[in-house]
Amino acid sequence: MRTAITIDIDWVPDKVLHYTLEILSKAGVPCTLFATHVTKLLNGLDRKQFEIGVHPNFNPLLNRDKSANGNPREVVERLKKSFPQARGIRSHSSLVSNVLVELFSDLGFDYESNVCLPYSRNLETLPLWNDILRIPFNWEDYLHFSYGNDFSDACLDFNARLNIMTFHPVHVFLNTETRDRYEGAKPFYQEPDHLAGYKNPGKGTETLFKKILEMDLEFVKMEDLVDEYRKGKNKYE
Repeated sequence: MRTAITIDIDWVPDKVLHYTLEILSKAGVPCTLFATHVTKLLNGLDRKQFEIGVHPNFNPLLNRDKSANGNPREVVERLKKSFPQARGIRSHSSLVSNVLVELFSDLGFDYESNVCLPYSRNLETLPLWNDILRIPFNWEDYLHFSYGNDFSDACLDFNARLNIMTFHPVHVFLNTETRDRYEGAKPFYQEPDHLAGYKNPGKGTETLFKKILEMDLEFVKMEDLVDEYRKGKNKYE
């Protein structure tokens, strides 16, 4: 009965990221951050509380976007160079394929977390053919409001053996509860002061985030699950 909190940073400005990091620091809850870019806010974080993985974006390559820079290997290598201790990887938009899994393994990652099983009660750490581990997640703020679900409840069974929740700093900052709110605020993504004007005053991502952090749960980082599996102490089999 464990819960892993994961954060997909998604290029938010420092003021927005700081807002989420402050909540986590005050709560003292361990979590895993998937980084899209280098920022001083990630320097000096307590490794006992914060694990840093990487969050590459392959979408421009698929879309033949003019902003695309390099090939998949080069995209991941740039992030790995910035975060050499990263053991885990989650692609932006959860993009994954067998080819990418081979690449992730070749570049030394211990696990990937790209498969979402919404509200599943049966998550487990799964070994792939090349010894990299797949760790699915079963909750994401964007999916929760896309389903139209209310933020008074995560719709998860916290008595299940494992839950892995994904939050985004922009949705914590906005306290997002609907896609309409996010779409309205999105043009001002890099303007925190303007973005703040779109904040939801009621129940939303931030209020649920804080509620979860205050619950009497056994919180773990993703790397903890990997270490237990590697040591033959996987509690989820």
